Amino acid sequence: MGNSHPFETQHFSERSMRFLLAAGVLMVLLIVAAVSAYTWFALYGPCTVDTVQAASTALTDQLNLFDAMYQSIPSLTPVALIGPVTQMQQTLMDTKEVVVPGCLQLARNELITAMETLIRAHLAVMASEPEATVTRLLEKSTTHLDNFTAELELINKCAPFCP
Repeated sequence: MGNSHPFETQHFSERSMRFLLAAGVLMVLLIVAAVSAYTWFALYGPCTVDTVQAASTALTDQLNLFDAMYQSIPSLTPVALIGPVTQMQQTLMDTKEVVVPGCLQLARNELITAMETLIRAHLAVMASEPEATVTRLLEKSTTHLDNFTAELELINKCAPFCP
């Protein structure tokens, strides 16, 4: 019986070593897989930094065009609004055509809604609708524009790991 004790210790030691080796290999594989997924997502995922920046620039350019037309409106009479409103509608259609990655869909939709609402506000002015209606539409447009700005900032900060 004196010989069986060292054998059992040796057997337990070999078994523990195999288990530790297997656990170590599994941990290394998990780390490599996580780093690989992280790298792939950062370089080739749908919302890479370059893709997000290009789409953000395109949306911001559309907003700037729209805003330039909007800035010319306050001094115009309701009848004279036809030209700028038509240009604003064209910019709206162009904005709908801007291709954005999935992570910027919400931001683009907020910008589109802000533009649509502002156009409706100017159409309400042209139709001589009550001032309360125009004010409500302008406030709604401002809310959507603020949402667009906040969402755009958020996505630019989290790219390429945005939801």
